[in-house]
Amino acid sequence: MPRTFQGDALEHALRTARVDLPAERIEIVRDTAESVYAMLDQLDTLELGETPPATALNARWE
Repeated sequence: MPRTFQGDALEHALRTARVDLPAERIEIVRDTAESVYAMLDQLDTLELGETPPATALNARWE
């Protein structure tokens, strides 16, 4: 089930982030943000198995 911004949730998020948008752009941003959330939700379906967290990386390039 895709995530959506209900009611004035997007407007509240924009105010919190101090992003001042004209009213005619809010619907464009709503559609874009919901598309981004849909892509992020697809990442939850990936089977990562026993992938260690990035904090366990010990890169030794030197």
